[in-house]
Amino acid sequence: MKFISPLILILALNFGFAQTYTIKNLELNDDKSQYGVVFYKGDKVYYTSYMLDDRNRARLDNDKRLIFTMFEGEMTDDGEIINPKQFNKSEKFVFNTSSAGFSKDGKYMYITTNFMKRGKSYKRKQKSINLNIQRGEYKEGVGWTNFEPLPFCKPSYNYGHATLGPDGSTLYFTSNADGAHGQTDIFKVKILGNDEYGEVVNLGKKINSPRKDMFPFISNENVLYFSSDRAGGVGGLDVYSYDLNGDPDTTEPKLLPEPINSRSDDFCYIVNEDGTKGYFSSRRPKGKGDDDIYFFTLE
Repeated sequence: MKFISPLILILALNFGFAQTYTIKNLELNDDKSQYGVVFYKGDKVYYTSYMLDDRNRARLDNDKRLIFTMFEGEMTDDGEIINPKQFNKSEKFVFNTSSAGFSKDGKYMYITTNFMKRGKSYKRKQKSINLNIQRGEYKEGVGWTNFEPLPFCKPSYNYGHATLGPDGSTLYFTSNADGAHGQTDIFKVKILGNDEYGEVVNLGKKINSPRKDMFPFISNENVLYFSSDRAGGVGGLDVYSYDLNGDPDTTEPKLLPEPINSRSDDFCYIVNEDGTKGYFSSRRPKGKGDDDIYFFTLE
């Protein structure tokens, strides 16, 4: 098995001490694409990869395109993901399912999937169907069920990568909807309860660039982490942080250092509640597949 040595970087910070990032490529990774880890209830995690058939081969749709779906696994003390199981999804999701987000009580799942069933209503003969966010609920003895599109998702736009803020009352997501400054922007919306949501709000030009801004995650300290291919990065998609507690007039997005960022696409950065460890995804050289999942510790 290919072995990727851990990389270590000392990052000098303004407040007088240094933080050490240690990263490793997971044993889970193979020649397929794996990305987008999210925490769920203790040591459980979800991530995205190719849908597999009964022979463990990547499935293709009728147009010979790979189909993405989610997997559930268990996180070990050293960050490995073991015992992966393919997400038992509803037949509604006949295209792709990815990028899970969860309510704080674990009752609700927000996923990215296609608006319509495969083979129907292809847009402008491009054989692609826009994405939307659907919310499902967990029922004991049944599993994840009752998925429905969020009411503000419009079929003429794409919506995805849903994540919740620390108090669980605000949903953040990626979209190219009305008001987007670039190819994709990060938006937020208040969760009002009873299947109702507030006004969809663009996070503004401080966060959203004229390029792609996507894959938001909000830490327990209310820091937004997201990926962007804006000017001034290292290369491809890079991971940035933005302190949502800061003064909006003076706070700027900060580019995370190497080894988190590389000259290739780096995205889906998440960190645990105490800020000591997490995951990100990358398409950097010497990986195992199209996209790989990396575990990091931060000291």
